[in-house]
Amino acid sequence: MARQKLSIQPKTTQEKTLQEGFKEFTTHCKIKNLAEKTLVYYQAYFTKFETFLDTISIKHIAEITKSTIDSYILYLKEETEVNDITVNTAIRAVRAFVYYWQSLGYCQHYKIMLIKADKKMKETYSEHELRLLLEKPNMKDFAEYRNWVTVNFLLATGVRVGEFVNIRVSDILMDEAIVKIKYGKSRRERHLPLSKTITKVLIEYMGIRNGDMEDFLFCNSYGGKLDENSCKHAISRYNKLHGVTKTSLHLFRHTFAKNWILNGGDIFRLQKVLGHSSIETVREYVNMFSDDLKRNFDDFNPLETISREKGNYINIPKKGAKR
Repeated sequence: MARQKLSIQPKTTQEKTLQEGFKEFTTHCKIKNLAEKTLVYYQAYFTKFETFLDTISIKHIAEITKSTIDSYILYLKEETEVNDITVNTAIRAVRAFVYYWQSLGYCQHYKIMLIKADKKMKETYSEHELRLLLEKPNMKDFAEYRNWVTVNFLLATGVRVGEFVNIRVSDILMDEAIVKIKYGKSRRERHLPLSKTITKVLIEYMGIRNGDMEDFLFCNSYGGKLDENSCKHAISRYNKLHGVTKTSLHLFRHTFAKNWILNGGDIFRLQKVLGHSSIETVREYVNMFSDDLKRNFDDFNPLETISREKGNYINIPKKGAKR
């Protein structure tokens, strides 16, 4: 009997497993040069999605339907009892790799919509809390002093913690009073002006830090890079020691945005400073802090200022008065 020649039979799209599909998606993300944090984010939510699919005996991508996604959303809301914002974070991740599989013909085409979520007021540091945090510490402890400089810098620039820890000494251009942010979320370099106060703080700090141009600006006590987790823990301890119970680094970014708006800064410049790709994200700050915008409203209202200048206030007649 003649022997048959061996051949490799490719799997059909109906046989593509979840693990195989996700491996292809990860390769696709790496080719697009997505950030490592983004890959970690996708992996974490794929694992959670896969665990759910296992409970309903789904092993292949072709079995995932619109009904499957709806069931997953209900599972997140009812079984895990997470808030709407967390549900949307999970949906965004699932949508990314499911849409990729759809583009390859591995499963049906359907839209995956985010759920409607209430916008919560973004928490910020109060003026009293900032005064406590900005009180200059004893210069004998480098870590304590660096934490103080960190608070000053975050409040002065509104940068993300991921951007902050990657700033090098060479990124500070003192002659131009500019800091170069090279590792932003959008992967685009942006240049931020340095105010007079933070410039003075940095001149003193850089003299004490005494690093080479390619060293990271904000370092640990041994001169090594300060990573995100270490920075978060350091500021958490610093805040508590100064009587401030809020410990989030990201609150400095919200505080920067809030005070920019309250001080009359325009949202288009704020968008560039914060590095947001969409103006809609920045508009959220205006909506959230609308009550604060009422403060001293008469001082900036054009009708009020013109009336005061002319001494010509409008007299509203009392009820029943003859006109």
